[in-house]
Amino acid sequence: MMFICAIEDNTMVMCERHAQAFEAAALHAKTPHTIYELDDEDQIGIKCHACDLQDELTRPRIILPD
Repeated sequence: MMFICAIEDNTMVMCERHAQAFEAAALHAKTPHTIYELDDEDQIGIKCHACDLQDELTRPRIILPD
């Protein structure tokens, strides 16, 4: 299941696990937010932005000297 999570004009597509964390953080910070559940047909080919970022941060990198 995928969700669109929004605070003001900022939106992200998130999986259920990250949407729950988003909601907990927004409630704790008392920030107005909205979470929409995507329909099954709208989820085709969509990835969670938070999972993609997590993958990017843990991917091995080769750092070459200048």
